[in-house]
Order: sequence, then structure tokens, then C-alpha cells
Amino acid sequence: MRNTGFIQTGCLVICWLFLHQQAILAQATATFETEGPTKEVPEGSRFEVSFALKNTFAKRFIPPDFNGFRVTSGPSEMRGSGFVNGKSYSHQTWTYELEAGAPGTYTIGTATVQTDSRTLRTQPLVVRVGKAREGSTAPPPGADTRVFIRAELDRETAWVGQQVVYQIVLYTQVGISDYDILDLPAFDGFFTQERRRFDTRTRQQKIRGNRYVTRILHEMALFPQQAGDFRIGPARVRLGVEQAGSLSALFGSRPELVQTQALKLKVKPLPEPAPANFSGVAGQYDWQVAVDKDSLTTDDALTLTVTIEGNGDARRFANPVFELPDGLEGFEPKVQQQEEYETGEQFVHARTLEYVILPRQPGDYSFMPELVVFDPDSNNYRRLLAASPVQLHVTAGLLYEQQSTAPDSIAGIPPPPPSTLDKLWRTTSVLLRDPITWGALTGLVLLLFWIYFWRRRPRKVQPAKTEVQPKPSLKSMRGKMKAVAQLIPGADPKLFYHALLKTVQEHIAMHLDIEPVLLTKELVREKLAERQVPGSKVDTLIQIWQTCEQVVFAGQEPAVPMPTTWQLADNVLHELDAALK
Repeated sequence: MRNTGFIQTGCLVICWLFLHQQAILAQATATFETEGPTKEVPEGSRFEVSFALKNTFAKRFIPPDFNGFRVTSGPSEMRGSGFVNGKSYSHQTWTYELEAGAPGTYTIGTATVQTDSRTLRTQPLVVRVGKAREGSTAPPPGADTRVFIRAELDRETAWVGQQVVYQIVLYTQVGISDYDILDLPAFDGFFTQERRRFDTRTRQQKIRGNRYVTRILHEMALFPQQAGDFRIGPARVRLGVEQAGSLSALFGSRPELVQTQALKLKVKPLPEPAPANFSGVAGQYDWQVAVDKDSLTTDDALTLTVTIEGNGDARRFANPVFELPDGLEGFEPKVQQQEEYETGEQFVHARTLEYVILPRQPGDYSFMPELVVFDPDSNNYRRLLAASPVQLHVTAGLLYEQQSTAPDSIAGIPPPPPSTLDKLWRTTSVLLRDPITWGALTGLVLLLFWIYFWRRRPRKVQPAKTEVQPKPSLKSMRGKMKAVAQLIPGADPKLFYHALLKTVQEHIAMHLDIEPVLLTKELVREKLAERQVPGSKVDTLIQIWQTCEQVVFAGQEPAVPMPTTWQLADNVLHELDAALK
């Protein structure tokens, strides 16, 4: 009986505390603070910034402007409450992952929350970004020295159009069971091709007195499209690190996120002036030239076949044009075969061309086919010549002989009698010179015009009544957002994200006065920038748009829960309403 009474008393106390939790929370002091890095972060690295609300709950969260940083994920929201030593507490946290850009000092702006009774704001956060440590094989800043990855280029400077090899290399002193490449850089300013046949063998390398096992995890070919100093951002990889100890097979591997350092590549423009017959490519090239005959008549055609192979950018390659002697006429080549393939070290493209050349005059001809490319090794243009000049012996054909023996004059031959067509033309010419004929024609044309316009005269009809569709209102849009929120419990993610995407697009279209079907992400970014909407809000809006499309059309799993995505969309649409009011 004593135990039963004790249990009942405890239940009553817990219920009383639960019912009075909000009142007790209201008596505590509410705080809203920013938590971020206290030390300098290296350029290209990623770090977290959190906004912590204590002793109250928010109805609305407004993120700050992340000036100078790129938001890679977030916000991820956590909340909780409880009692410690008879006092209640609560917390609500929003966390973002940011990527540091160029070295410098940056300020993350003020975040805002709205509660039932007040509005709270954080203090701005100053973050210093330092220059990444140099070193060809040093671990990236902040990496675990036992296992890390590095991004590596096969050269520090390149020419426009030259092939550059990009690698992600693993350095480890522990066992790795598997890996998953999560993020690759954007490679802005490059044409990229992912390699499938790179060397995956493990090797050993000694770095600063420590021995590592190395392996290439990923390899790409980069082709710079323009000159300048380019920054290639970091890549992220999830490693499966095997547990230490004799029972590691039972416990499996633990996931560990690692990232590479940022890289810099200087791309130089090709020297000016370029030769007139420059093919447009930079790299190592070889070619072969063959003709199907060396003796022909003026009635025949010569076929010249060219096979070209090289490691430059195939999209920049222009078919060579040959200078032919007078008496020979060439035409645009026909592409017989074209392919791109991988060797053990690089991408190679090959092209087979057929040129048709017609001789117009008999005689002996000679010309030297030439291909001009840019050679990165010598930093100069290189002229590739055929193995030998093309020698042709052309004799007169039957058509050429007939043309040469044709009479130059027809003097002395009586003209043929006029045809019926000639007689009709002469009669018509006489009539057209008569003013009476012109007067009759003018009257006939005016009569036809009068009949035409009389038959097409407008008739009085009652105007049809058209129904004007009412323009959507802000209230109706917010009602649709609430309807989307009702799809969250137990909903199919595709159904929820499809409804959210449609509602967000209609909300934007209402403000921009544009049909929703005409909206694109680029148009939205342009129009909102013209309305002076902050860039961070536009980026968040586009991120939500992309998340919905990835789930609905690409079948990807959402990175964050549906309630978090809906809350973020609702917040940014409220901010958009306030900015465009």
C-alpha cells in the first residue's frame, strides 16, 4: 500500500509540473545566442554555426546574412526541454554548415526569432578566414593525421584548352573498408570528363617521417575554357574506418567525413597572334595523310583522307583547311569517324576526315598538307606536316576536251524562226504601251478592292462577357502553405514535395505577376535581385526549389525532414512578403 501511495503521489507531481511548465518557463530569462568558431578557419574548409534559443520556444526563425560564406547544408533544427534541480529549462537550436572562401575577416549578420511575447536577436559573429597551408602532400588543415584525403593536379599552370588531371588521393595509416564521394567542386570555367580507367592500385609513401598507404579514389580530366586564376573548391568523402582491435570484424567500420583542401590553377591565354590555319587545340597531336590516287583526269575527283589523334579539348578542334594550288578546288571535309576514349593516363580524341578535291585544269600539281596545334611543352605553335607532299598528275578528260573544241562564235548561222512564245510577248508589249489598256486595268483593280472591303465590313455584335480569374491573394497563398503542412504526417515524400514546390512557385509568381509555368530559377533570381531582395533569402528560396525537384523528379531521398523543409519555406516566404510589400 505504501508503494501504491508513493507511485500515485509521484504521478501527481509529474502531472502538475507538466501542466505548469509554460508558466515556469515564462519566469526564466530567455536568451538567443550565436555559437561559432573561436579560432581562425582555413580557406576552403567547412565549419558549423549554431543559433541557440534557451528558456522559450520560437514561433518563427529568421536566419542571418552569411556574408562571404557559402551555405552547404542547413538549417538542422533541434529542440528539447526538462527539469534540473527543480528548475525547468528548454532549448531550440538551428545549425548551418558553411564553407569559407578567400582569406579575410567576415561578419555573419543578426539572426532573429519571434516568440509569443517578444522578438530576440543575436549579436553579429566575426569569423577570420586564413590562408590554407601549402605543401604538396601535407594533410589539409584540420585533418586527422592518421587518415586524410588530398586533391591534386598534375600541373600548377595550364594553357586554355590543355588537359589537366584532377585526383582525389587517400592517405591512411588505418584500415578503410569503403568510401563514398559526397561532394565534388563546381569546376566553374572548365569542361570536365570523369575518368573510369585510372590506376586504383595502392602504394606506400613516406611523409614527414610517417609511412602512409595511398590510393587514388577519383580522377577527372579538366579542360580550361578561358584564361585567369581559378580556385577549385574542396571535395568531401565519407570513409568507412575499420575499428581497432581483434574483434573489428564484429563491430564493423565507423563512418568518418573528410575533405580535401582547395586548389589554385593559373590558366594562361594562348600566344598572339595565332597562325591563320590554327586548329584551336592545345596538346600533343599526331596525324596521317593518305590519297586514293596520284594520277587522274579532269573528269575525276581525288579523295584525301586525314586521321588526327590528340589529347586536347575536342570541342575546340577545327578541321584543317589546306592551301591548294590554282587548278585544284577543295570542299569541306566529311567526318567519317569521331570518338573519344581513355588511355591509362588521359583522355584522347580521334577524328577521320575525307576531303574531296576536283582538278579543273590538266597539269602536274604538288601541295603539302599542314596541321597547326599549340604544343604546351615548347610553349609555342607546332606545325605538323604530312610524311611527303601530295603529287598529282592530271590529264584532260572528255568533258574538258569538248569544252575546249566548242565554237566561240555562231556568226554566219541564220537565226531560228520566232517561236509562239516570242510572238505572244511582242503582242503583250504593244498593249502595255497603250494608255487605254492601263486605264481599263486600273478600273478593274479598284472594282475588285471595293467588292473585297464591302464583303468584309464590320458587323455590330454584342460583346461577349468574359470571366476574369481573380488574382491570388496573400491570404490564399498562406492558406495553401497550411494545407501543405497537413500532408506531412504519414505522407508520401513525393506528394508533399510536389505540393510544396507548386505552392512556392505560385507564391513567387503572385509577387512577380508572372504565370507560374513561365518561372525558372534564373528568372526568379534576376527578378528578385531587381526588387532588391537580399541574396541570402534568394539562395534559400532556390535551395528549397532544388530540394523539391530532386525528390519529385530525380527520386532522391530528402536531406532534411519534411517539417524542417516546410518551416524553412514558410519562413523565407514570409520574408519575401515583407520585402516585396
